[in-house]
Amino acid sequence: MERPAGAGAVDRALTHCAAALRYAGPQVLRILRLARPYPGAARLTAVTAQALRAAAAGLPRTGPVPDTGVLERELAAFDTARAAEPRPDRTDRADRTDRGGRSDRSDRTDRTDRTDRTDRGGRGGRSDRARPALGTAALDAAEGARFVLRAVRVGRRAPLPPDETPADQRPGPFWYAYDPAPLLRWRRFRANLTPRSVAFRNALRTAGALGAARLLAGGLDLSHGFWVLLATLTLMRTSAADTRMTLRPALVGTALGAAATAAVLLAVGEHPLVYALALPPVMLIAFTAGPALGQAWGQGLFTLVVALVFTQLAPASWRLAEARVVNVAAGAAIGLLAGLCAWPRGGAQDLRRRTAALLEDSADALRETVAVLTGTGRPGGALRRARTSALLTEAMYAQYRCERHDPAGDGPSWQAAVLAGQHAVRGAEPLLARIPPGTAAPHRGGARVLVGHADEVAAAFRRQAAALRAREPAGAAHPAVARARAALVAELDGGPAPGSDGRVSLHAVDVAVWLAGLLDDLQQIHEPG
Repeated sequence: MERPAGAGAVDRALTHCAAALRYAGPQVLRILRLARPYPGAARLTAVTAQALRAAAAGLPRTGPVPDTGVLERELAAFDTARAAEPRPDRTDRADRTDRGGRSDRSDRTDRTDRTDRTDRGGRGGRSDRARPALGTAALDAAEGARFVLRAVRVGRRAPLPPDETPADQRPGPFWYAYDPAPLLRWRRFRANLTPRSVAFRNALRTAGALGAARLLAGGLDLSHGFWVLLATLTLMRTSAADTRMTLRPALVGTALGAAATAAVLLAVGEHPLVYALALPPVMLIAFTAGPALGQAWGQGLFTLVVALVFTQLAPASWRLAEARVVNVAAGAAIGLLAGLCAWPRGGAQDLRRRTAALLEDSADALRETVAVLTGTGRPGGALRRARTSALLTEAMYAQYRCERHDPAGDGPSWQAAVLAGQHAVRGAEPLLARIPPGTAAPHRGGARVLVGHADEVAAAFRRQAAALRAREPAGAAHPAVARARAALVAELDGGPAPGSDGRVSLHAVDVAVWLAGLLDDLQQIHEPG
C-alpha cells in the first residue's frame, strides 16, 4: 500500500496479491454458508489455509519463498474427484411436482422427507444439489490462494513457469512478470496518458501551478523566488479543501520559524562557523521530528534550516526571514488557486463516473468470458480493458481515501463498487485458465441458458452504473439484481441436466456460482456502512 501505483513487477505483484485476497475472502464466507459434510472440499480448504499461511510467511523478504506445488496438486486432484462423483438428477424434483407447480406432498411430509435424506449423511435432495456449489466455492477459494502464492513469488522475484495462457486470451493475469522493467514503466505511462487518469490530472495541475509560481516570482522579482515554487509544490494537495486545510498551519509555522530565524541572525551576526555547526543537528530535527509533529512544526523548522544554509553562502540579515514568509504565502496562494481552478474536488470529483465506467467494462468482460467458455463467442479484449479500467479506478479510489471529504455525503460504498469490478476480473481469470473454451455447457440449450444468465448479470452491472451516474437513491437497482440472482440460484438448485457429462456440468456450476457472487457484490454497493 506504500506504492500502489508502482509500475514495476514487485509493486504490481503486491497489489495483485491484495486483490486476490479480497477475491478469496467472499469464497470462504460462501463455504461457511453452504457448510455440510464434504470431505474433499474440507481437505482442499485446509490446504488453502496452509497456502495462505505460507504466503504470509513469504511476504517479508527474510521469509521463505512459498511454493505452489502442493496447492496445485490438490486443486487438480479435487477437480478430478468431484467430476467423478454421482450427482442428483433434475428428474427427482420434476416427479414430485404436479402440473400446477405445487408439490403433491404436504408441507409436513416434504419437510420430513428432506430431514430424513439430510440425516443420511447429507446425500440427496438439497444437500446433494448444494454439493456442486460448495465444491465450486472451495475451488474458487483455492484458486484465489494460488493467485496469492504466485503474486508473492513474483514479489520475491522467484522464478515462474512459462505463461500457460492461450494465445487468443493473452495477456494473462501475470503478464507483468514476464516483461522487463522499462517496458512495464512505458505501459503504465501509456495507460495513464488519458484525462480519465487521476495521475494525469494531478500532473497537469502541478505543472500549471509551478508555471504560475515561476511567472509570479520572476515578474515580482522576489528574493529567493524558488521558495515560491517549493511552497507551491509542498503545500498543494489533490483537492482544494485539503490545500486550504494546510494553509493555516503552514503559514503559522513559517511565521514562527521566521521569527526564530530573525532572532538567531540578530544574536549571532555574521559568524558562518556558528551556522555551520548548528546546521546538522537542526536539519536532523527538522527532517525527522518535523513530519511527525505536524505541518506547522515542519514548516517552521524548515524555515530555520534554509536560513542556516543561506547565511553560509552570503551575508544575511533578518530580512531573509521576511522573504521566506512572503514567498511561502505566495506559493500557498498559488497552490490554492490552482486547486480551485483545476478539479477542486480531487478524486471525489470523478470517482462516480470512473466507478460507473468500471462497472460497464466489467459487464462487457463477464459477458465475453461466458461466451468464450460456452463456445458462443471469441475473445475480443474486453477482459484486458476491464483490467485497465480497474487499475485506473483503484488509483482514483486510493486518492479519494487520502483526501478529506464530507462523511455525511450521500454516496454509495465506493469500496464495494471497486470490489465488484475487481471480482469480475479476478474471477474470470481462473475460469479461463481452468475451463477449456466451449466446455462450460453440456449442450447448446445449456449454453443459451448460461449466456442468458450472463446477459442478466451484465445488465444488472450496467443498471448499477447508470444508477451511480444519475445519483439515484440507495437500492434503486436492487429489484432487478434480486430477480437475476433468484434465477441463478434456481438453476444451481436444480442440479445438472439428465444424461449430461459430469465435468461439463461442473464447469457450468462454476460459471453460475461466479455470476451469483457478482450479484452479491452489487447488492453491497448501496447498503449502509
